[in-house]
Amino acid sequence: YKVTVFDEQPEAGGMAFTGIPPYRLPKDILSRESDIIKKLGVDIKLKTRIGSDITLEELSSQGFKAAFIATGAHLSREAGIENWNEEYEGLIQGVKFLHDINLGKWVKPKDKVLIVGGGNTAVDCARTCLRLGFREVTIVYRRSRAEMPAREEEVEAAEKEGVKIHFLAVPVKILTKNGRVTAAECIRMELGEPDASGRRRPIPVKGSEFVLKTDMVLPAIGEVPDLAFLQNQIELTKWGTVKVEPSHQTSQPWLFSGGDCVTGPATIIEAIAAGNRAA
Repeated sequence: YKVTVFDEQPEAGGMAFTGIPPYRLPKDILSRESDIIKKLGVDIKLKTRIGSDITLEELSSQGFKAAFIATGAHLSREAGIENWNEEYEGLIQGVKFLHDINLGKWVKPKDKVLIVGGGNTAVDCARTCLRLGFREVTIVYRRSRAEMPAREEEVEAAEKEGVKIHFLAVPVKILTKNGRVTAAECIRMELGEPDASGRRRPIPVKGSEFVLKTDMVLPAIGEVPDLAFLQNQIELTKWGTVKVEPSHQTSQPWLFSGGDCVTGPATIIEAIAAGNRAA
């Protein structure tokens, strides 16, 4: 088969390019990988979004016998914080923050920044802020360290670099002045019985509210796939991911899928393995 890759970004690599900071995955390594793929005969079409620039129906009519959907999971979950409005200066989703930095957008360092969440994206945001020159970087996580889903070595590295971690707390309201973030009202949490994730459920402690002054808040509480371009053409799971057979075939026989848009946020290796199985 002659293979064509459609990528909406200006550089090839998907979330490896836009979502992983260069201190963890240098851009020259990604470029070398892309060059190897091109030399194998793969045609990579950049700045091309499926659904708006070209549809799946058009791909089929142009003679493509199969398509592998590997669009990842890059939509942030709703912050769930009172007075959240991204028009305020200092509010931005963590995934978008990393995306902008990886595309070369300059961000003025703030004095204080709060990152909400305990996963790898939260830690990536924190360590990136330090490298940009933010003076005080704090992660606020609603559970304890034992439940933190981020890789332990990444958490340890962040702490050694100067990142502070405030466990068993969560922001509940954004405080502003003249359109700028000034602080986050938080509430302390205690752990109850395990929930569906297997981790102990965080429970707000009544009357324990406190305020953390900050100039920026970056929520990084999880990502979900953006599958609007499919326009309900294939079956999804109850979690909003693409439903596939063990062969990675979807409910449309000529469409296959794998990676984060099937599993939810996982690793690059798992996504590559899914592509290999489907091929």
